[in-house]
Amino acid sequence: MKFRAVLNDGINIKELFNIVSSFSRIQKNLILNVQPTKLILQVETEACDGQYLWCEIDAIREEGFFSEYIMDGIDSEHNQIYMVCLGTSFLRALSYVRNNAVDYIKLKLIKTHMPCLAVEMSPTISTNDQEVLTPKIQHSIPVTVVPRSEWNQYDIPLEVEYDLSIAMPSAKSLRTLLDKKKNIAPTVTLYVTLNDELSLIVETEVVTVASHYRNLKCCPSRTAGQTRDDQLTNLSEVCCRVDTKKLASLFETINFYDVVMTASVRHEQALNIRFDMRQNAFVNYILPATNFE
Repeated sequence: MKFRAVLNDGINIKELFNIVSSFSRIQKNLILNVQPTKLILQVETEACDGQYLWCEIDAIREEGFFSEYIMDGIDSEHNQIYMVCLGTSFLRALSYVRNNAVDYIKLKLIKTHMPCLAVEMSPTISTNDQEVLTPKIQHSIPVTVVPRSEWNQYDIPLEVEYDLSIAMPSAKSLRTLLDKKKNIAPTVTLYVTLNDELSLIVETEVVTVASHYRNLKCCPSRTAGQTRDDQLTNLSEVCCRVDTKKLASLFETINFYDVVMTASVRHEQALNIRFDMRQNAFVNYILPATNFE
């Protein structure tokens, strides 16, 4: 098995730090799924609740996230690598970039007395002296390489079909709004309409609090050409009731640069929030509908 990836774009380096920082605050373990065309970082799924969070990074796009990307999986038929590490350990290895510029970050799977993910970076030094040696910062993070027989434990739903998708307002606006709503009721219902409206409503026995966003771009998510059983109903409005604290926690935790956020709803079944970053990577969060009071 082989894995080596290099980043030398300052914004992408900061984004990697923010992804690992966000994910490590949500779950203890971070899973890296290395594939020939993409790298997927994901958190362990909470048992049997249908909640998923992962980041998919395009590994081969020209002028993309990585300037170099080489991998060789367990065999030609299953050309992937799954490895699990402590999110806090990965974050600690990247912590230098929080307040400092670096020329590059190199990730490499190595084996000493145990498998490790080596993280190497070179601080940016402003000098014209060609003879100054550039220092390197190196960390080795212990990882567990997951055997092929256990890969199914980390499956994520890559092709879920939704009814309507709508552009989201700013993360800051939603963070403030949900922070208030989570103290009112345990669930919040999101309504999306083809009239480009998004509503977030919480209800108790004594009060109903509704917030409305208008002039957002909405469109159907599924396409024609499916079988009758799979075909999309022509819904002009969809809704999904989800856990308020879990949704609020997402916006409290996620901290990215310039992103495009989209909400997709499968009527009364699931909510998907997608964060698109510079066309090279995106974060997906799936939250199932809940019926508890």
